[in-house]
Amino acid sequence: MKLVSWTYTKRYNIKAVYDQFPHSNVIFRLIHTYYFIYIVNWSEKDPPVGKNDLEQMELILNDELGTGQFYRNRRSRKQGGPIGMKKAMIIANPSSGKEKAGEYVSQITEQLERLGYNVKARFTEGEGDAERFAKEACSLKFDTVIAMGGDGTMNETVNGLAEQPHRPVLGVIPLGTVNDFARALNIPLEPEEAIASLGGKTRPADIGKINDSYFLNILAVGGIAEATGEVTSKQKTTLGAFAYVVEGLKTLTEKTPFSLTVEADNEAVYKEEALLFLAALTNSVGGFEKLAPDAKAADGLFHCFIVKDVALPKLLRIGTNLLRGEFQEDPDVLYFRTKKATVRSSMNLTANVDGDLGDPVPFQLEVLKGHINVFTSQNS
Repeated sequence: MKLVSWTYTKRYNIKAVYDQFPHSNVIFRLIHTYYFIYIVNWSEKDPPVGKNDLEQMELILNDELGTGQFYRNRRSRKQGGPIGMKKAMIIANPSSGKEKAGEYVSQITEQLERLGYNVKARFTEGEGDAERFAKEACSLKFDTVIAMGGDGTMNETVNGLAEQPHRPVLGVIPLGTVNDFARALNIPLEPEEAIASLGGKTRPADIGKINDSYFLNILAVGGIAEATGEVTSKQKTTLGAFAYVVEGLKTLTEKTPFSLTVEADNEAVYKEEALLFLAALTNSVGGFEKLAPDAKAADGLFHCFIVKDVALPKLLRIGTNLLRGEFQEDPDVLYFRTKKATVRSSMNLTANVDGDLGDPVPFQLEVLKGHINVFTSQNS
């Protein structure tokens, strides 16, 4: 949040406008040295103004008046610690972003401290670290968690936040190969722009649940899905998003159909000899933003696709329709939407979850609608 303008009114009250609430203003009426009561002239064009927003506004105004440190000290003594400041945790993958993690952490810290946050940075060293750090932030009731890395870091972070009694607002600094989640929520893909959006506008986002784990974007089953789940970090670094295409194409000449049964909402049952099953939460998969053009970040639905067992020429046509944004209209693609699903197969298959291999078939799927709040671009 930033102070857009302020002015003294009669009786030396202060009228202030903030960028997060551009159509509203707040009258600060001085009642004691550097303490105010608030009168909010709120516009329905803006989001509701909460207690935490008002405390942050008062802190920003005191900084503008040159009394911010005095104000913090008074609140700290009165409340037994720096309670007036919000708490933010940065979860950073140091191996992503071409070793610029330290530089970006400094920029994030500067941005958040300017907004009145007390910032703590944690760096991942191995698998599961981001999930553990995110759970720690929930238990300590942090206000914000900033995940910095690729889709894998985002996935782990959300697994730490999901279904916790207290869930901080999530900030995303995309440093990965594809960054599907950032694309879907209109989060800037340039790290500096994403950092600038922190602390501003938020929007809810769905997350998917597979058995006892969680995901942000896409689940896939089939030989193509398993092949792309085995893409190495070296391949991603060398080829970028094209690495997934290369591995997927290798399976086309050795395509292996499988018997698939999906039990969806309203007792609907889909049985097919399939080459691929997809359950998407967003419109962006593998960098392609036309897979499910109707998908919204918080619509509470899986957008599911079953690619039927067809000959290679038809499969190539399906791929062309995917690139055109006509995937769900292809006659050999079965498309449906559901909130929950049970997926079974006659073959031993493993789901590809957000780009990595996950649970084996059979499994249960569920959408947690609008489960997390995410900082997004001011233009989203």
